[in-house]
Formats: sequence, structure tokens, C-alpha cells
Amino acid sequence: MTKQEFREFIKDRMVFLDGATGSNLMLRGMPGGVCPEKWIMENTQVLIGLQKEYVAAGANILYAPTFTANRCKLKEYGLEGQLRQINAAMVAASREAAGGKALVAGDLTMTGEQLAPIGSMDFEELIDIYKEQIACIEEAGADLLVVETMMSLQESRAALLAAKKICPDLPVMVTMTFEGDGRSLYGTDAVTAAVVLESLGAAAIGANCSTGPEQ
Repeated sequence: MTKQEFREFIKDRMVFLDGATGSNLMLRGMPGGVCPEKWIMENTQVLIGLQKEYVAAGANILYAPTFTANRCKLKEYGLEGQLRQINAAMVAASREAAGGKALVAGDLTMTGEQLAPIGSMDFEELIDIYKEQIACIEEAGADLLVVETMMSLQESRAALLAAKKICPDLPVMVTMTFEGDGRSLYGTDAVTAAVVLESLGAAAIGANCSTGPEQ
């Protein structure tokens, strides 16, 4: 899907996304503390069954469960060498569940690493980490990307810049998480985040998780 096709897709209609995949998988047997992607590879039909229910309920876009399938998070489980295989398997499972009735978004989130000067990671290295995962997701045939549950505008920027390098015409949705004071964990207000993300070419922006709709 191109950015122009995405604009046409969302024009004059309400678009429904899936959600609560992690908690729903736990209700269906996924234990806490495991690598979600590895568990899904071993229990693929559970994920497919859940996502088929999302489609039946009216979801227009499924999030492929690549949420933590970046090099940093997979390394915690000794699985960084399977990055390409894992991302491909997650996208394939969601494509099967979609059955041509919904789009599939490759899902990216925070790496868990701190950028300098707070931490030790260089911004360019962070972009490379996202580029690795995005290349795998694009190769697997995702229709678009979603960068979600982001607490850091800097990490959101890195993911968008990585997407520009790897697949410049693939739509990227970005959703950030905000605290009760209207700012992200790292202190960015929603308006600033919206302006920056739009300027970097995000196809859609929004908020998820956070404190609830009242705020």
C-alpha cells in the first residue's frame, strides 16, 4: 500500500484497528515472562483465531504481532539471530488471519534502550535497529507500518526516519502514550509531538494506552 492509497482508504470513513492482543493472548494461554513472538510461533493458530475474531468484529487493520521483535528486545531471550524469521512468521500469521478482508500493519515499539546522554545508545544506532526490523516486515508483505505505545518522541523520530530509508512510500501510523499531565514520559506535549510527527511524514498520528479518554 502506498501513502496515497492509505489516504484514500481512510477518506470519509471510520477505520477500526484491533487491540488488546497481548492481554487476549494471555487469556488464551500465553504465560507471563515469555517472549511473545516465540510463543506465537509455537501457538500460531491461537493468534490466527484471535485475529480472525477481530476481522469478524469489523477491524479494518490488524497489527502483526511484531511489537517487540526488534534486535534489542529479542536479545533478552537470546533470539536476536532469528530476527528475520520471527518478523516474517508474525506477518504471515496476520496475513492468514486477515484473509484479504483487512490490512496488516507491521508493529514497532520502544527498544527498551536509553538514548544518550541518559543512556548509552547513539541515535544513528537506534535508526539502524528500526531499519533492520522494518526491512524484515516489508519483505514479509505488510501493507503498512504502525509505531505504537511510544513514550519517546526521539524514538518515534528514529522509527519514522528508518521507514523513510527502507520503504519511503509505505504508510506509517504513529501513536504515542501520554501521562495525566498531557505529556509523554519524556516530557513532550501532544501538540509538539503531532507537529513533529506530521513534518516527518507520518500518515496518521494518535494516542494509545495513556491515562484514558477523559484526559
